Amino acid sequence: MFTSSQHNINHSRIYKKALDIFNLSRRIASYITDDKDMISMYRSGNKTDNYADNLVMNAFRLVPKVVETEIQENPRLKLKYAKSLRYFIDILNQDCLKLELTITHGKDFVKLLRKELKKLRKIHSQYVNSML
Repeated sequence: MFTSSQHNINHSRIYKKALDIFNLSRRIASYITDDKDMISMYRSGNKTDNYADNLVMNAFRLVPKVVETEIQENPRLKLKYAKSLRYFIDILNQDCLKLELTITHGKDFVKLLRKELKKLRKIHSQYVNSML
């Protein structure tokens, strides 16, 4: 059985977009690094592998932060958590920029991710404004 907070999270636009961004980040990293796993990317001395690893890990961190925000019952804390999500979105955008500068193939996919991050920023802005 779903609790009401689980039901709301599964229907939240910002949660769905965060999951989409994580999945897209993982696929991009896999493509760019020739299907290396996360540990191999982390241990690699290659900048591209390290940037791809950072991208995936930061996208992974975004999802629980969205959940943490969604389940928060105190309105002031919920707003504070919601505003802090912007930090994670900006970090992901920086990761994309670093990747674009170092990769030779897959730039179109990274640009697609940046477009999705732009959509997430818009959703985030609407999300925060709905709490004010």
